[in-house]
Amino acid sequence: MAPPMGEDQLVSCAQIAALSRLAGTAFSVTAPQSVANVPVLRGSYVMTALRSGVVVHATDTWDLHDLTSQVVHSEGITLSLFLEGHADVSLGGRPFRFGRAAGGDAAVLVRTQPDLFIRKGRRGLHVRKVNITVPAEWLAAAEADRMDRQGQMRRITGDHLANVRWTASARLAAIAEQILLAPPYAPFLRDLYLESRAMELLFEAFSMIGDGAVESERPRPRLKQRMWHVQDYLEARLGEGLSLEQVAQEAGMSVTSLQRAFRSVFGSTVFEYVRKRRLERARDALVAEGISVTEAATIAGYTSSANFSTAFKRAFGVPPKSMR
Repeated sequence: MAPPMGEDQLVSCAQIAALSRLAGTAFSVTAPQSVANVPVLRGSYVMTALRSGVVVHATDTWDLHDLTSQVVHSEGITLSLFLEGHADVSLGGRPFRFGRAAGGDAAVLVRTQPDLFIRKGRRGLHVRKVNITVPAEWLAAAEADRMDRQGQMRRITGDHLANVRWTASARLAAIAEQILLAPPYAPFLRDLYLESRAMELLFEAFSMIGDGAVESERPRPRLKQRMWHVQDYLEARLGEGLSLEQVAQEAGMSVTSLQRAFRSVFGSTVFEYVRKRRLERARDALVAEGISVTEAATIAGYTSSANFSTAFKRAFGVPPKSMR
């Protein structure tokens, strides 16, 4: 049974595994194995299935470890609203970054088949978010092809890994806050309260998508392969001072087309991706080798340790010296 909303708690992998069955199967921790039996989150962590079949997942938590976990998510659609923090995840091998650090705090992600979902948590990261997961059966009963006149909902619900991102309206953010700060009702009233808020969130999100107010990202298979080649090219040259023109030439595209295609596959610009990966390399060196902050700044491509520390804390929620 889910704990009361807003209750501060220590959350173990076993608790997460039990709750994850509401939206998927085969939850496991892949790294590090040493945390399997200790608390991994602190804060409020709630996941509950409502009478309609919709699953509400609300978290206001701090990561206590660098933790990589995975679960096989079932078919359906997930609406994510990040009020603070971000999430580095992958689904079906495709990386996504959701949250304010990615330049947007609302997203819809489609799964037309079960697929492997991987999350990389970082120690000290504070995340306040609400996920509303709509199972495939709910969508079938709702007849997604009749949700909007333009057929936009039908197009994205039939495309595995289609996703839509935008900056949440004040109304969406307010409803998410109401879920995170739900009053301590008895279980029946609490579920009614959450159901009403969840339906409001879905109404707002689906209305925007159906009206064409936001655009979906549905990269073509051939374009995906080309962008994966670009990713490999960048990974092999993270320490070099590449220009966009060089990367575009490698991809056989214009700079504008490259940026548009890269964002559609990876959810960020080329330089945002490179900056993130350099910071991750610096973080890993701090943890594994105990190097100095100045040395880590050089790995990340910064000439100023102060600027590096600011960027590091923005990305991972803690200063670099705490990783040594």
